[in-house]
Amino acid sequence: MRLRLVDDDVPRETIELLRAACVARGVEVDHLDAKVFPWDPELRCRPGDLLFRPAVSLAAMRVEHFLWAPGAATFYARPGRIDFTPFDAAWIHERSGVPVPPTVYGSTLDRDVLRGHVERVGGLPVVVKILGGSGGLGVIKVDAWPTLFSVIEYAVSLGNQPLVQAFVPDAVHWRCVVVGARVVAAYKNVQLQDDFRTCGSSDPADVCAPPPGMAEVAVRAVACLELEHGGVDVLETPDGRHLVLEANFPCYFPHAQLVSGVDVAGAMIDHLLRKARGAAQAPARAGGERATDASTAKRPARGRRQSAAPPEPARSGRSSARKRPTSGR
Repeated sequence: MRLRLVDDDVPRETIELLRAACVARGVEVDHLDAKVFPWDPELRCRPGDLLFRPAVSLAAMRVEHFLWAPGAATFYARPGRIDFTPFDAAWIHERSGVPVPPTVYGSTLDRDVLRGHVERVGGLPVVVKILGGSGGLGVIKVDAWPTLFSVIEYAVSLGNQPLVQAFVPDAVHWRCVVVGARVVAAYKNVQLQDDFRTCGSSDPADVCAPPPGMAEVAVRAVACLELEHGGVDVLETPDGRHLVLEANFPCYFPHAQLVSGVDVAGAMIDHLLRKARGAAQAPARAGGERATDASTAKRPARGRRQSAAPPEPARSGRSSARKRPTSGR
């Protein structure tokens, strides 16, 4: 079998861990760079291929969409899901019964309306999230009206529609890595000095089983987005509630693996292999959603970067030890 791996400035350790997991399982790797992708139809997936896009760029998403074909195994729960990107995940979570902090969009410059938004989510302080950033960039705690008005005006001037969300004090921020219907790794984030945001801890003691009930919430947060993998940020409140901030797909899974030793990449590849083998054994369905025999599919040789041996340990790139904020709490 073969993993079609779509890259676009993905951290080096992400690629190396996935490649090592494939080598250990006898899976070949096509390492495809979205920046120089040739758009050759011969590169499209064949039945039994595994397809994963660890990159988050629009270019990488387009390459993934181009590559997909019936019979390819992905982390999407149904074949047509690859065609859609939900942009209101908070509402999907809320409608699906996944607990979330009160959230509204602050896309207006009307100050009276903004005051109503703040009242709706519980009053000041609030967290404003300027969408499009990662690693905590654009996540701002606002505890005064002048600051709120300035931040919202600036965000709207950039064409952004920022989220205004309730601030949850004294909460513990967890990251749960979901694969299939289980949490394969979880860790606590630690609060940065002189900051309300958090980042992943380098202490192995912080990589541990989540509190009772949190794993179920995290799995539901991924499943209701019709996904089978994701990094779910969850707040554990002092009174024991579990509030989902977001479910990220793709997510930066290497932190959990490099700190704890849990083979997260292996669990991901195993999940895709099970899907591919199941599709090969199942009868074809209407619309070509499943292949009748993925094992008999032949593929002409094509130019690609292919793994032949286990990689060296990561030494560069955006490593998991980097002290960069990952959340608004």
